[in-house]
Amino acid sequence: SALPREPARTVEPAFARAGIPVISNASAFRMDRDVPLLIPEVNPEHTALIDAQRKGRRWQGFIVTNPNCSVIGLVLPLKPLHDAFSLRQVQVVTMQAKSGAGYPGPPPEVIDDNVLPFIRGEEEKVEAEPRKLLGTFASDRISEASITVSAQCNRVNVLDGHLESMSLGFEQQPAVEEVARRLREFSGVPQEAGLPSAPERPILVLDEEDRPQPRLDRDAGKGMVVTVGRIRPDSILDIRLVALSHNTIRGAAGAAILNAELLKHQGYL
Repeated sequence: SALPREPARTVEPAFARAGIPVISNASAFRMDRDVPLLIPEVNPEHTALIDAQRKGRRWQGFIVTNPNCSVIGLVLPLKPLHDAFSLRQVQVVTMQAKSGAGYPGPPPEVIDDNVLPFIRGEEEKVEAEPRKLLGTFASDRISEASITVSAQCNRVNVLDGHLESMSLGFEQQPAVEEVARRLREFSGVPQEAGLPSAPERPILVLDEEDRPQPRLDRDAGKGMVVTVGRIRPDSILDIRLVALSHNTIRGAAGAAILNAELLKHQGYL
C-alpha cells in the first residue's frame, strides 16, 4: 500500500478484514502496538506481532508497515552499534530530498536556492519510530528501546537521497575503528536468506572525507544500501557520522518489497 495516511486508516483495515495481507508504506498504523514496524535486517522477529494482531482484531489478514524514509537510513546503521555498545542518545539533523515530499513536491519558487527547515510531522516520526524498531519482542508486544532521539528535519533542493548527520552517545564508548568495523560487517536475515531485493551488505562505509554525497552514492546496491562516512569522535557525545539512503527505494518502495520477501520467507505469505 502506498496510500496517504488518512485513506490508509480505512482502506488498509478493510483489506486485512477480508483476509488480505497489507504491506504498507503509510504512516497510519506504524506505532500501533500490534502492528510490526519493520526493517528486515533490524527486527525480523517483530513479525511475531502478526499473530497477536490477528487474534486481537479478529481478522485473517494483517498489516505490516515500513518506517519513515529518514528513519530507515537512520536505524540501519544504529542497529549494529546499539547491539554492540548500547545507545543512549541520538542527535540527528536530516537533509531530505524534495522527492520525499511526494508528487508534485515543493514548487520551484519555494525550494530553488533554498532550504526548508520544517517538515510537518517529520521530527515526531524520527524521534519515535527508532525506539520501536530497536525494541525487544516479548509476550505479544514490543518493549521500546530506552533511547533518546532529538531530530531536526530539513527539506533541501536535491532530487533523491536523504543525508543525515548524527551524533551518538553510548553506554560503552567505542573507538572509531570499531564503529567502522561493526558497520562494515553488519548483515541480517535478508542477506542470510538471499532475499531477492536484499543487497549483499546493507551498509557501505566510505573513508573519503567528503562522502557520502547524494549524487555519487544514493544508488549504492541499486538504492538498497545505506552509505556511511565521516565517522569520527564527537566533542559532546561519543561518535558522529553521516549516513545517506535513497528515500524512494530503500526508504519507500524497496522497503515494502523487502518486507514482503521477508514475510514470504517466514511463511506469512
